[in-house]
Formats: sequence, structure tokens, C-alpha cells
Amino acid sequence: MIDFTVRIGVFVLIFSSLIFWQWYWPRASLLQWKQRWRHNISLLMIGALCVRIIQPLLLSMVALFSQDFGLFSMLGLPFWAVFLLSILLLDCLIYWQHRLFHRVPFLWRLHRVHHSDPELDVSSAVRFHPIEILLSLCIKALAVWLFGIPFEAVLVFDILLNASAMFNHTNARLPVKIEAWVKTILVTPDMHRIHHSRLSLEANSNYGFFLSVWDALFMSKRNHALEGDENLKIGLPESKTYQPASLKEVLVMPFKTFKRSR
Repeated sequence: MIDFTVRIGVFVLIFSSLIFWQWYWPRASLLQWKQRWRHNISLLMIGALCVRIIQPLLLSMVALFSQDFGLFSMLGLPFWAVFLLSILLLDCLIYWQHRLFHRVPFLWRLHRVHHSDPELDVSSAVRFHPIEILLSLCIKALAVWLFGIPFEAVLVFDILLNASAMFNHTNARLPVKIEAWVKTILVTPDMHRIHHSRLSLEANSNYGFFLSVWDALFMSKRNHALEGDENLKIGLPESKTYQPASLKEVLVMPFKTFKRSR
């Protein structure tokens, strides 16, 4: 119960703070925010009912029962070392999971719901199909069980992941010098905007959510859009103009076929 309360409290605090930031210092004008927010918040509620309530309970239980016999327990490391390794491992896992969802056709069908948002702001961070959330939960639970990741690391990483996702989808920008320094370590809003490009070449880059080092290490980092950051077009790479008109259309997107843009 404490675990769930902490997650919700931190989520509301960060979500509200980022709304304030993008409201008073927006990066771009949002012309379709009312419809988009209806879709995104509806997906958040559906995801919460289907999975998000189960996720903290399941991952916490797996962590508590596996930390004595997982791979980390065999290394004989102090808790602080296991904790840090767990955070790095989970973040690297999310990076590769994200790449997988772009490469495997069935998984991309689910993930394109996230990329169908025609504009980016903090609400885009919760725009995921419930089935994708469920699959992500299973992948994380398997890693927690296999490595014996401690409960504390699961809790902290989940908070970091959600905070990072909201931060890097925010419709705001950091000062140029701060942006250049921060993105050497963390994923920034400008860096993640490129990942939401309608150009497939750009959409298949900058997969990280929290640490940017994985994109640098695995050669998927892109610092600037091909046609300039200010000319970047946000939306589904498979279509130059498509955007779902209703929540029902968003939910059935994985079962529809689109022609890829040339």
C-alpha cells in the first residue's frame, strides 16, 4: 500500500509540475490538445484499470520472493552495488525493449498507438495501448525474477522511468547550454522529439527514456533532425497525415494496416 501511494503521489506531483512548465513556457503551439488529452487520459485510465494497479503489486511480490536466489545474490555484492546495478540493468532493458517494439511487426502495431500522437506534451507519456503495458510488465517481471532485483530498486526505477517519460515528452525546452550538457547523461525533451518524427529514419533513433548513454553506446543517438529541429514533423512514421479521430480508433490501431511513408 505504501508502494502504491508513493508512486501515485510522485506521479501527480511531477505531472502537475510539468504541466505548469509547458503551459507558461511552451516549446510549440498545440492546436489539437483537447482531443489529444481526451485520448491520452482515457488510455491512462484504461491502463490503470487493466494493468497499472497490478504492476506495482506484481513486481514488488516478484522482487521480494526472488532477491535471495536471483543472479545478483550469487555475486555477494553489497546492497548499494546491487541497487545501482539493478537501476542500470532495468534502464538498459527498457532501451532494448523499446527497440524491439520498433523492429518486430506485431509489437510495432501496439507501439504505434504511442507514435500516433500528432503533437507532443506531458500527456503523451501515458499514451500506450493496454496490451503494450501488459507485455512490458511481463518483461520487467521476468528480469526482476531472473536477477533477483530488490524491491527498493524496482520502486525507485519505476518512479525514475515515469518521471523521465513525462519529462522528455513535455512541450518545453531547456536552455541551449543546459540541453547540451544534460543530454550527455539523460534523455531530454528535444532529444526525444526526434524519436517522434514522421520520418522512419528519425523515429528509429533515440530509444532511451531515462539515461541517454544507451543510445550513444549502441549507436542509435541522433542529436538533430535531418531537416532541422524546428521543421520536425511529429506523428506516425507510417503516414504523412494520419491521426486517430476517436478513442475507439486508437484502441483498434494495432489491428489496422497502414502503408509506410516513402
